[in-house]
Parts: sequence; structure tokens; C-alpha cells
Amino acid sequence: METQILFDRYELLSELGSGAAGKVYLARHLKLETYRAIKCISKTRSMPSSILSEANILAKLRHPGIPIVYDIEEDEAFYYIIEEYVEGESLEKLLWNTSVSQEYMIQIGIQLCGIVSFLHSQKPFPVLHQDLKPSHIIVCGNQVKLIDFGIASYITSRGKNYQNYGTKGFAAPEQYGEYELHTASDIYAIGAVFSLYIKKHSHKSSPAFRHIAQKATRKNPNKRYKSAGELQQALTRALKQKGNRKEHLLKSISVVGAESGVGTTHIAIALTSFFNAGGANALYREIQSEKREKISNVVEQIGRSREAECEEDIVICRNFRGSESIGSGEDTLIFDYGAAVEEACMEEAEITVLVVNLSLWKREASMKAWQTLRCVPNLKIICNHSSPMEAREFAAFIGREVYCYPRDTMPFDGGREKEAFFTQMLSKEGRR
Repeated sequence: METQILFDRYELLSELGSGAAGKVYLARHLKLETYRAIKCISKTRSMPSSILSEANILAKLRHPGIPIVYDIEEDEAFYYIIEEYVEGESLEKLLWNTSVSQEYMIQIGIQLCGIVSFLHSQKPFPVLHQDLKPSHIIVCGNQVKLIDFGIASYITSRGKNYQNYGTKGFAAPEQYGEYELHTASDIYAIGAVFSLYIKKHSHKSSPAFRHIAQKATRKNPNKRYKSAGELQQALTRALKQKGNRKEHLLKSISVVGAESGVGTTHIAIALTSFFNAGGANALYREIQSEKREKISNVVEQIGRSREAECEEDIVICRNFRGSESIGSGEDTLIFDYGAAVEEACMEEAEITVLVVNLSLWKREASMKAWQTLRCVPNLKIICNHSSPMEAREFAAFIGREVYCYPRDTMPFDGGREKEAFFTQMLSKEGRR
């Protein structure tokens, strides 16, 4: 291109990109000998308020992951926003590179969450980016930068007539008017970026990473991660779990009760929630020989129907995920056999959990179920609604360890006691 000098300070060197509103040029500051990115935006295609909004938002932000705005100029035909020149490669291009590992993608996600968390923590009003997508994420060596704040907005206490649009495939449902816009909208976009990676690199994507992407992109904003910081913590755990991954991941667990009413479904739901809370991708499925209830009915019976939501054929309630059919890509499947002991005996699960009630009038059924399942590999026995003394007596009688389930009224809720219980029960040393 011919040599062109703007405002006696900037020499335009080359075109970096173009869009509907104008073009972006690489320029050199003549006196400082530094590079700048200059957005040239046509006055005939843009409103002055939108141009000033982007510049004013960026001018107040100082973060290594956000480009600096140095100045705003204008002439008869254009507005010019002079910004820091971000030299790197867009995530859009990187995603087409088959060498991109999941670990690298998670590391990018952790940095991206840090940038978004910074935006959402601005005072007095949080900043929404609203157009977060791979082409707006630039990887500069070890630093991730988020660019193009063209439709960014503040969340004010009085509300705002937001620009409810973004990029299809990355914009949250509420950007099309289904829910009120909030910080969860940017979290959805981060999850959509992860989903794109998973789609292109499914063979490299762990169940934990898939679970994170699914939770971040739930239709209901209240069901997503509560903040970018919480999403960042989940990614950090997934990165650590990848390095400490067990040699053998459980694929199927059958849970069966000695008789009806011992809490089989309750414990199966709690076990599913335990795996998902730990970053796995577990799915509950009810299997009964006489009658199979809908998962939504099971959730309703336990009193959590208001918190539940459906995604395709999967019911989600907190960390619980249940379906009446086996999905794809699950790390662990939890089968609830109710009181169908004979049927559970024929299932070739990696672990079979027998739930018993060791009260005096329940012991006969417990012993009968034990005798049926005693030769099943990797059998675990949980006593529910029973005292530790009753559990010890039964363990001594059968010569096997019996795990006494802690008092628990809500299987969807976590807790240190339940986490310690399931961790001990499923420990490698206990898989005899």
C-alpha cells in the first residue's frame, strides 16, 4: 500500500483485517518507533455513541490480557481508535491445528477466565464483553489477550437496553431475549469455545473437560457456573486431575438394594453427584425389572424438581445427571437396579454396590441378597439406616467390609463426609 501518514504521527504499514464497519491497520508511531493497531470506522455505518462506548470502556481497563487504548481521532469520513498492537495468533486458527492438546486448551481457558473475572469485577458496574469467540482470543506466546470490545456493555443497577446480539454459536440464549443478560452470558461463550474444541478434538477431550463445557453452556443462566472464577477453579482441578489420572477409570457401577425402601435410589443419585462434583462425567440410569420410572419423577420425589432442568433426554439437578437411555462419552454409568438383585447379579459391572438395612427385622432380606451376590467381583456393601455397631456385626459374620452410609437427607448435595465415604469405598485398595 502507498505510504500514508495519519495525524502527523502514524504511518500505516498494512491491513490487519476488515469488517462491516471498517478496517484495522498496523501502524508505526513515527516518534516513539512503536507499533499500534488503528481501527478505521466509517461514520456512515456507525453511531458515534457505540464508537465512544468501546473506547471509553477500554480506556478505563488495565489488564495484561486486554489491549490498551491510546487515543481517539476523527476526520470527515472516519473515527479512529488507536490501540495497542496485539501480535499473536487467534484461537480460531489454533483450533484447526490438530497438535493443540487439551492441557493447552485448558491453560488458555484459565487465563481467559482471569480476564473475564477482571471485567466482571469492575466497579461500580461490571463489564460484559458479549462477543467472546475464538477469533477475538489472541494467543501471544504465554499470554492470552481478549480483543474487540465493540458491543461490550456495563451492567448497571438501573438495567440497560443491551445490544442483544453476538455471534451465532457463541452468544448465550439470553442475548436473543430469553433471559436477562448478566455475567453468565460471557461464561456461556467461554463454554461454547470449549465445545468447539471438543467437537474438533473429541478424541483428546476428557469427560471432566466435557462436563465443564456442558455446565458452562446450560440454557438457564442460573445453572451455569456462578462466576468466571468458579469456572477457572473447575478448569484448574481438571488440569490437575489429568496429571493424576487413575490407571483404570470406572465405567459402570450397579447399585441394588436387598429390598425396597433401603435407599438404593438415594445412594445411586448421591454416587452420581459425587463423581460429577469431582470433575468426572457420570450418568445415572434407573433399571427395574417391574417398572422404570421417569428420571424427572425420581427428582420430584426427592423434592428437587424446581432445581432440575432438561437438556435433550438428560435431567440435570446440581451435579446430578440422569437419563432413561445411555448417552455417549460418559466416564461412569451408575445403574440403579432398585431391589432387582437377580438382575444386578447378571450385570457385568466393574463394581456392584449392595445396599442393606441391618435392622433386626430387615436382616433376613439382607442376608439373602448377600448370598446371591457374594461371588460377584468387586462387590461393595453399604448399610443404610443402620448403626455402626450393626454394620460391624454384619461385617464380622460375612467376613467382608461393610460401609456405614452417613446420615443424608439430600442426595444432590455434596459434603466432606459423603465425599470421604465414597472415596474410601471406591479406593483401589478396597477393590478386591
